[in-house]
Amino acid sequence: MNEKLNLYFNKDANLELLKKIKIGIIGFGNQGRAQALNIRDRDLNVKVGIRANSKSIENLKDLNLKYDDIGKVVSWADIVVMLVPDKLMSKIYNSDIKENLKDDQTIVFSHGYNIHYKLITPPNNVNVVMVAPSGGGRNVRNEFKKGSGVPSLIAVHQDYSGNSFEIAKAYSRAIGSTRICSFLSTFKEETETDLFGEQVLLTGSIPYMISKSLKVLLEDGYSPEVAWFVCYYEIKTIVDLFHEKGFDFLYKSISDTARYGGITRGDYLIDETIETKMKHILAQIKDGSFHHEMLNNSNNKSFDDELSDENKEKIKKLMDSIFKKTC
Repeated sequence: MNEKLNLYFNKDANLELLKKIKIGIIGFGNQGRAQALNIRDRDLNVKVGIRANSKSIENLKDLNLKYDDIGKVVSWADIVVMLVPDKLMSKIYNSDIKENLKDDQTIVFSHGYNIHYKLITPPNNVNVVMVAPSGGGRNVRNEFKKGSGVPSLIAVHQDYSGNSFEIAKAYSRAIGSTRICSFLSTFKEETETDLFGEQVLLTGSIPYMISKSLKVLLEDGYSPEVAWFVCYYEIKTIVDLFHEKGFDFLYKSISDTARYGGITRGDYLIDETIETKMKHILAQIKDGSFHHEMLNNSNNKSFDDELSDENKEKIKKLMDSIFKKTC
């Protein structure tokens, strides 16, 4: 372990702890599928818990993954991994999981939301831990198959057995995270920072900034193809530049024109008012007001990029043409 940074790697996580353990994955969405397959490839004993009429049954059969009803998997498992959507999790917990839990089980969450906002209150006789990969299920699976992994946050909310942290590290290794690193967090920290990152950057400002940039160029008569390359495609190249070495490396690697224009116009676009708005968003996450707002409004929001149908179709054809050839 790196004491200063609280980073954990393969050498810090004992996979042998899971060799005789039964692992139940509850849900078979992107994360459920990825984590179940990664665990299966470790030759660990895994079974997926799904609804009796789940559309995933044929897929599970094709992948040769064991499965059963959620309640039966919970009763069978030593480790229960909660990988159903956040908005459904408390309902499924109360209807299928709560009454089937047994003494000394470990419940693993990949997001702290339902624990942090007290939508789920586990009994006192189980471990409650978190192993939260910092990436979608597709990345978790693809990186694992490459011999790598996706970093994860690990945390302990309730330590009934006395070794729940060791179990969390072992599970993190089982899905591939400790090949890169797992780092210590808390349910509170993971939940609040994850929501902040989504709202302020990942699904908030970045897609909206791209969409607005496209709109401005298209309305001024530039072609959809060129506008898309500038506002969309080149985002990846910039992210790749600073991903491993930071912003200093980025600004030393680009042209004088890009550096001067970016810094001067960046200060104009991203002024002091945006920091005030960010702090307001964080306050709403911390005091629970965002959580309560979402409970009442989550089904009536959809993204509108404001582009004309004609431009949307042109961009779609361009993307299909490029990425079909590069896949």
